[in-house]
Formats: sequence, C-alpha cells, structure tokens
Amino acid sequence: MSWPFKNKIALKLMLCFTAVLVIFGLIIGGVFYQFFKEHIVESKQRSMRVQAQRIATSISSNLPLLEQHHGDGIAKSNFINFIDNLNQEIVWVVDSQRNLNVNKERMARRMQWRQKHNDKHNHPFPEPPRDPKEAFAKLPRHIKERVENCFAEGESFTIEEYNVWLNDIMLTVGEPVYDTQGKVKAVVLLHSPRQGLNKAVWEGLQILLISLGAALALVIVLSLVLSWRFTRTLNIMRDNAEQLADRHYEVRNNVTQKDEVGELARTLDVLAERLQLADEESQKLEKLRREFIANISHELRTPVTVIRGSLEALRDGVVTEPADVAEFHEQMYNESLFLQRLINDLLDLSRLQNTDFPIEKEPLDLCAVVQDAVRGSRRLGLEKEITITAKLDKEPYLLNGDYGRLRQMLMIFLHNSIKFSSEKSSIEVELAGNKLKLSDHGCGMKAEDVPHAFDRFYKARNEQNKSGSGLGLAIAKQIALRHGMELSLESELGKGTTITVQLPPEIAREDEHDEQA
Repeated sequence: MSWPFKNKIALKLMLCFTAVLVIFGLIIGGVFYQFFKEHIVESKQRSMRVQAQRIATSISSNLPLLEQHHGDGIAKSNFINFIDNLNQEIVWVVDSQRNLNVNKERMARRMQWRQKHNDKHNHPFPEPPRDPKEAFAKLPRHIKERVENCFAEGESFTIEEYNVWLNDIMLTVGEPVYDTQGKVKAVVLLHSPRQGLNKAVWEGLQILLISLGAALALVIVLSLVLSWRFTRTLNIMRDNAEQLADRHYEVRNNVTQKDEVGELARTLDVLAERLQLADEESQKLEKLRREFIANISHELRTPVTVIRGSLEALRDGVVTEPADVAEFHEQMYNESLFLQRLINDLLDLSRLQNTDFPIEKEPLDLCAVVQDAVRGSRRLGLEKEITITAKLDKEPYLLNGDYGRLRQMLMIFLHNSIKFSSEKSSIEVELAGNKLKLSDHGCGMKAEDVPHAFDRFYKARNEQNKSGSGLGLAIAKQIALRHGMELSLESELGKGTTITVQLPPEIAREDEHDEQA
C-alpha cells in the first residue's frame, strides 16, 4: 500500500478531519468546562446548605444547654469545636454577641498540611485570633453584612470570598440558628476550600481531554483508512487515464463503488470503450483508405498504360497499317470511356457519402421508376436475349425520393444481372409489400464474396467481372441509405443472385389528405 501522505488529497482529508475534531473538541471542551464547573459549584452549594441546615438544627436542639453554660456567647462552647472536628468542612458559628469561634487546632493542622505539600500559592497563615471578638472583627466587610442580615431577616446566604483566617478562597454558606421562639440566636458559617472544587473540575476536564485525545487518534486512523480508500480509486483512474493517453484503450477501472467517484470511474470505462471502438473504426477506415488508394491506383494504371503504349506505338511508327492504326484508336477510345466511367463513379460515390451533398427528393411513384429502369435495361439485354419482367403487386407506391438516383440504383442492379447472366436467361423484378426484389439466374457468387458485395472496389473473381470497377454496388448502397432503404444480397454459385431492397413506409396520397381535411 502506498503511503497516503504522498497524496495531496489524502493529506487534505486527514487534516480536515483532524481540524474539525480539534475545533469541535475545543468548543465542546469549553462548554463542558463552563457547565461542569457551574454544576460542581452548584452541587457543592446544595450539599453545603443541607449540611449547614443540619448543623443549625443540631445547635438549635442543644441551644438551651449551651445558653445555660455560656449565655448568649454560645460560640465560645467546645461543642462548636466538636462539631467542627466531626465535619469535613470547616464549621464556624457567630453568636448574638458577635463572637466567632475559630478552631485553632484545625487551623494548625491546615497550616501543617500546606507546608507538607509545599503550597507556595497562598499567603503565610496569620496568627490565630486572640479572642472570638477579634475573629469576627477581621472578617471581610460584606461577609459581616451578610451575617448581620441573617440575624435581622433570617436569610441564608452563599458567598465565595478570600478568608483571612483560613488563608484561602473559600465557598461559605450561612445558615441561621433559631431558638424556640423563632429568634435567630446564631449563624452557622460552613466553609469549603475553592481549591477542592477546582481540582474536581480539572479532573473532569482531564477525563474530557483524554477522551478527545482518544477520539483524535481514532479519527486520524479512520481518516488515513478512508483517504486511502478514496485516493486508491483516484490513483487507479489516474493510471488508467495515462494508459488511455498512450492509446491503450483496453484498460478498465472495474470500480464497484456506488458513489460519485464510482460513477466517474464507470464513466471513464464507458469513455475507454468508446475510444476503443473509435480506434478500431479508425484503423478500419485507415485500412479502407489504403485499399482504396491501392485499388484506384490499380484501376487507373491499366487504362493509362494501354493508352500510353498505344500512343507511343503510333508516334514511333511501330504501327503503320491502316487497320492496325484504327484498332489502336478504338482501343484507346474504349479505355478513355472506362476512365471516364470510373471517374464519374468515384465522383458519385464521394458525393453520396457526403451527407452535406443534397439529393433532390420529391413525392414520386416507385413503380414508375421500376418500369422506366426495366425498359432501359431491356435494350442492354437484347444482345444476350435476356428477358426482364416486372411484377408489381400495387400501383402506385408513393415515397419521397430522387427519381434519377433511384433509377441509377436499379440500373446498376439490372446491369450487373445482365452482365453475369447467361444467354436466353431471365431477370425478375418483383414489388411485394414494402420489399423490392431483383433476381437473376446467372453465375452467382461464392459464399466468401457475398459479405463484401457492397464494398468499394470489391470484385468477384470470375471472367465476367474483369472489366468492372467494383464501385457500382457501393454507389447503389449509398443511394439506398440516402433514401432510408436497406439492401441485402443472397447468392449461390451457379444458380443466381437476389438483391432485396427494404423500402421505407409509403407516404399518404394527396387525395387521402383531402378526404381527411
């Protein structure tokens, strides 16, 4: 297998697939990060609010006992530190005297953990507050405002803020503690480091990045496979196109894909087939051209040689006797007539083969043409005492045609029949339906000569055909084609020949048009 990167299309496909996935991954990653981050924060907030409510409920249940020992300064109770130690999150309580408990032992453990993990991204831990009053006083202003509002209105709150005592950005949830009369006696402050949330978000993002990396690797592999499959067909077509350019028209793509590429490959196969047929036809025409030149050269050479030889003999005085001179003159005259007839036949054939050459078509009665040709041929057959009869099953037979050309075609058939018929034989012309048949009882043709009877310069090898040019039936064929007729020939050696003309449909008569009108 060829390396796909060597192909520009394969490389472009792979880069496009990869670029699309990367862009898609960046968009999805960004959206995922934002929504996942919000989801983590919201989930953490909900969890902390529930936890804060439980702690507030627990403190409210023990409020009479706490007030019995500490009065309104319940934040100074060891019970609060006990609750703080029991919870994963940091628990502070602000009482109605604005005392804020700060668990100094937990602060010390947190500082030790930071130092152990070489956390250099935070400020050094401050000195623990000397008393709960100082701790509350150093809280950020808006947190104290939220606490005061909670005492006054009983509203819970959630806030994200840097905490000076915890030396970290904290997510803080405030929850009021009520006594039995429904009065707010304290506010629970539940703290959770924002760093932990970021870590959870980053872990989720890592999972996404790993998934996208795996997807990217899969896309690259699939793009390589798909691009190879795609470019393989294109490479086949390219190689075959080069073969076609080198005139190797037998090549085929043989692609079975049922898509646009497959359709293109099959179109190229059709093109190759047509080019092959055209090449074969071109070779055939070239062969015919060479044969035509050879035949016409041969046909012209013989009479020209005879005429030149006769003239030289007369010029040099080789022939002096009046009778011999007259014979030479007669021979040259006959050869000149043959040359004239050959040239005329060549001109007729060339004109008829040219579709731009018009023929004078008009409505005519084919029966009249047949009878005219038969009458003219009877004079040719008198020397051999050949009987020519015409049997027409219907008169008239109307069609559009050139009277002179149709008569010329029939005269060619009849002239050949007379030429190859024995003395006192017969020739029959019969019109039945839309078929015209001319039959003779002459020498006939060999089986191998029949398929070539209408070819130019083709002459059957017999004594009667020595003087022929081999153009008559070729001219007749062109006349028939120009009139929409089809010719066929049947012949048997020693028994005769039959030519059948398949006629076009008869046209409507003028009186029929008048009746319809």
